[in-house]
Amino acid sequence: MMSTCETVAERIALGESLGELAAHVTTCTRCQRVVAMPGQLGATHRKVDPGLGFSARMTVGAQHRLAVRKRRRIAVGLAATVAAGAMGVLLFTRAPEPAPALPATATHVDPKPDPAPDVANDADLKALVNLADVDRSSRLSARWGHIKKPLRPYRKLLEGVSP
Repeated sequence: MMSTCETVAERIALGESLGELAAHVTTCTRCQRVVAMPGQLGATHRKVDPGLGFSARMTVGAQHRLAVRKRRRIAVGLAATVAAGAMGVLLFTRAPEPAPALPATATHVDPKPDPAPDVANDADLKALVNLADVDRSSRLSARWGHIKKPLRPYRKLLEGVSP
């Protein structure tokens, strides 16, 4: 059978109230020390044990923060790329501003105008003027007889070659 002091110790360990045993605690020095023990334990300052799985929780938390940072870096990089692309499109597609008009009073006069070209004596210039006549030049065609003549020696080379 349990003694009264053991019953007091058991109730203190379980966190129950002493009830009818309170009268015994006032007279017994051993029971008074047992009742005072939780208060003394609470008054001591020790480092808190983080408990089981602390390192695993910290590792998971750190990995989560790294993943969040990586997603943010990617999002910021994409946003910067889109902004740079949009700015480039705006710069390249923007029409240039028209040049300001010169005032009517400012006129430019060459001191010596270019002399007129001598069309009568320049053969190249005559040929260019002749070819510039679109109506006449559009009716001109090549003489195929003159073009085929220099190709005759090559036909002999190609006779034995199959396509």
